[in-house]
Amino acid sequence: MSFLLPQERTGVVRQSRPVDIHGDRYVDVAIELEGAPGESKSGRVAASECPPDLAPGDRVSVRFVMGVMVKVTRA
Repeated sequence: MSFLLPQERTGVVRQSRPVDIHGDRYVDVAIELEGAPGESKSGRVAASECPPDLAPGDRVSVRFVMGVMVKVTRA
């Protein structure tokens, strides 16, 4: 399936790291997607679009638009 189409995928958080850029808060997230063993996607999501206590091992649902991770929620 093409990541250019808007879609939601589930997976497991492998890494998450808060980032502060000029006072704006983001979270760098690496996710291993379900149905694709060994395939991981990473992205920078606005902190407001991500759970504040996201940790490795959390099962999540990720929204992609035009191949870009835009929202992470707990599954």
